[in-house]
Amino acid sequence: MWTPTTLLRSRAQRAPRRYTDFLLATAWQHDVGVTAVAMSPCMRLYAFLGQELARNGVPDHAYSEWIATYRSADFDALARHLEALADTWAQDTPLVRQTYRYAMQCELDFFQAA
Repeated sequence: MWTPTTLLRSRAQRAPRRYTDFLLATAWQHDVGVTAVAMSPCMRLYAFLGQELARNGVPDHAYSEWIATYRSADFDALARHLEALADTWAQDTPLVRQTYRYAMQCELDFFQAA
């Protein structure tokens, strides 16, 4: 039987699954440029969130390790490297724009599902 709680849990589980399925399909069907474009929104968003949440230091709570990881210079360097791969290998085509837009929508859906 579906309840509001199970419906919310189901939505929260579908959002990341849809994005990972999309990433896998993109990697199988397209070149490194399109794949990098598909991954970039997630990497950039998490780097941004980690940096913003740690602006006044990493707080001591259940998400401290998550914040520390994503605010690190190492993670930001990974995000920048991925963006450089996208800049180098992806052409400005309708496919690339659609890929980036869909990845951004997946990120939005993920956070809205929470």
